[in-house]
Amino acid sequence: MSEVQGRLPLSSRFARAASARTLALAFAAVAVAFIVSTAVSEYDQVEIQHASAQITGNSAPSIQFLATVRGGLLRYTLLADDEIDRGLEGMPETPARMRLQARQEMKEAWESYRSLPTFPDEKRLWPAAEEGVAAVNQAVARLEDQIAHRDWRGAHTTLEDSFKPAADRFNETLLQIVEVDAHWGAKLAARIDTLGSSSVRTAVLLDGVSVLLTLLTGLLLWRVLRRYTSLVERRADELELFAGRVAHDVLGPLGAATLALDVAERECPPGGRLARIVASGKAGLQRARTIADGLLEFARAGARPQPGARADVVEVIRAVVDEVKPAADERGIVILVEAVQPGHAACSPGILTSVVSNLVRNAVKYVGEGPRRRVTIRAWPAAGSRVRIEVEDNGHGLPPGLGDHVFDPYVRGPGSKQPGVGLGLATVKKVTEAHGGRVDVRSVPGLGCRFGVELPAAAAPRGRAPGRGGQAVDIAGPERALPAP
Repeated sequence: MSEVQGRLPLSSRFARAASARTLALAFAAVAVAFIVSTAVSEYDQVEIQHASAQITGNSAPSIQFLATVRGGLLRYTLLADDEIDRGLEGMPETPARMRLQARQEMKEAWESYRSLPTFPDEKRLWPAAEEGVAAVNQAVARLEDQIAHRDWRGAHTTLEDSFKPAADRFNETLLQIVEVDAHWGAKLAARIDTLGSSSVRTAVLLDGVSVLLTLLTGLLLWRVLRRYTSLVERRADELELFAGRVAHDVLGPLGAATLALDVAERECPPGGRLARIVASGKAGLQRARTIADGLLEFARAGARPQPGARADVVEVIRAVVDEVKPAADERGIVILVEAVQPGHAACSPGILTSVVSNLVRNAVKYVGEGPRRRVTIRAWPAAGSRVRIEVEDNGHGLPPGLGDHVFDPYVRGPGSKQPGVGLGLATVKKVTEAHGGRVDVRSVPGLGCRFGVELPAAAAPRGRAPGRGGQAVDIAGPERALPAP
């Protein structure tokens, strides 16, 4: 948890947690309403498709095939009756193929009907239908044999006493089956109509609920964002107040120390060792003032970079190296500055000084105790109108698993004995990202770390050529170059 979050009142944290839970529940309710609406609509569609399939695949074809059977039966009756009358009157016979065609039509239509699915009420009529088919076929066989032998009186008796009664009974059974199929067709059509109306009503209702929940969720989200914006504004005001207090508490002693060094500088002989020490101290105090001023400006801007801010990369790196070099020399650490090209970062000099100083001091702190310790600084224009600065050491590298977590607040390597609380790199990341930049780290165990920072580039002042593609600036001097192996 960050320092600002840690200072939030308990009631505020509970309110934020409750708002988050309420917002999550509202989104969940919208999702559930949408899922239920879709599921109900899909269920109704499946039921409608099933009912439609029963009508088109059973009821309607059954009625059609049974109507064909009845038509063929009537046609055969008329043809047979006409043929017998012609025979009794001694008139020429008609072709038998017409009666055969009617019989074949009845047979094919009946077989097609039998291949279809059946409704529950149809099966109770099948025994009577099968008896009717058998009786008709038996009468037709005897009638055709008599017609073939020109037994017209016997054929007339068979037609009237056997075939027509069997055909009437079979036709009655077929009518009953047609009525059953028609009843189920009407029932299924009514079911489709009911499902369609119900589906529309349910969809409208659930869509209305979804719209209402969406509006409520939007209102809740607006309230949460408004509350969050208000909280951010209050925190920005608190940050500005806190920065003002820090500036007063820090810049006051810095002014007093500077005044004391000014007095000491007037009292000591010019050009001597003491004068150089006093001058170095004054330069260090000035850089501390620059950092404090930059952070104060950053805080007063609501943690946003000021428009038009610009920092000279070369000058900042030179100042940081001058400040850190005495401490590095005492530990035998070489600071190597290479490939530093002219450029300007879109931030205040104090901000860039804070970033570079934290990176360099961190590298000096963790470079280790090897015989050839060094810290290398590089800077050049990067792609996308950015300025990239790298600080590399040849220490032991980051502990396994630490990675980018090294930029988190209060994170330090396990077992670290170096002074500090773990805020330097966190400050670098926070400030860099607030200015639209990014940070990265690459570590090789046993070989060292390389920290990189990319910040948006600012336009160079008028009269100065941009640094992209230019020559590197000599900052370190010969005494700071990496010694030859």
